[in-house]
Amino acid sequence: MSGKPWIGVSDAHRRLLELIERVAPTDVELLFYGETGVGKEHYARYAHDRSPRHQRPFVPVNCGSIPAELFENELFGHVGGAFTGARTRAAGLIEAAEDGTLFFDEVDALAPANQVKLLRLLQQKEYRRLGDTRAQHTTARIVAATNRDLVSAARAGRFRDDLLFRLRVVPVTVPPLRERRDDILPLLDAFTAWYASAYGLATIAFTAEARARLRDYGWPGNVREVENLVRHLTCVHPGALVDAAELPLLGDPAGGPAGSFKHAKSALVAEFERKFLEDALEAADGNIARAARLSGKPRRAFFALMRKHGVIARR
Repeated sequence: MSGKPWIGVSDAHRRLLELIERVAPTDVELLFYGETGVGKEHYARYAHDRSPRHQRPFVPVNCGSIPAELFENELFGHVGGAFTGARTRAAGLIEAAEDGTLFFDEVDALAPANQVKLLRLLQQKEYRRLGDTRAQHTTARIVAATNRDLVSAARAGRFRDDLLFRLRVVPVTVPPLRERRDDILPLLDAFTAWYASAYGLATIAFTAEARARLRDYGWPGNVREVENLVRHLTCVHPGALVDAAELPLLGDPAGGPAGSFKHAKSALVAEFERKFLEDALEAADGNIARAARLSGKPRRAFFALMRKHGVIARR
């Protein structure tokens, strides 16, 4: 585990942990679904820690950050002389995982050719290092995560349906924070204590009005947004009693029903904009200019929205 707190007291969180604990001792593939920031990797690590493999490595593979042409080398490794500059053998991520767990994050970002390679790995439990003629065997468990609708992607031909079937033997949906509000304040308190200790700073606290505001906020960035808010406040205002008016990026500081309405509206607009961008980019196969045309927005405005919400174009 990462060591960071990940507290949950809601029924939704309890059911999620019960499902993971039920399937963790097996070797079945798990596919984690959920919005950005809900903690899919955290729950994948939780499954690893509750499995017989818990003393072996947990190796994340960020499919969205590895260029398509380098994926095979990153995953399988290579032998000396496999390509220019490959003077010695280099282990890939599969070898690094040993008998542990390989976690394919943003698996929807895989190029079609690399989807085939992952499918073969799932089916055969074998792979070849670049430049090698001998097959290597792996016993690593494979789990994956996505924030996309892979069923729709498969119907549209952007994701292999046979790979989808292999990956989602057990689908695990991680609900957004707005659907488990009972977890917000316990998470806030846990991160507050953790970051004060980690940074060696005085612990911050929140007024009752601030805590009410934080509980009512929509948290479009989910748990990651809670964590980053606490990091910010701990560093900028160590030891402070934080009032509602001092909370950054949460809309109108005024309390009461009007403030709550504005927060809810802001969260819904942000959620709509993010989904709008992702759908437009998916329809345009990741081409930003084409996505802007399809959406009827100027390219510059479309790109500004992408930057605002941290949306990345994938091909």
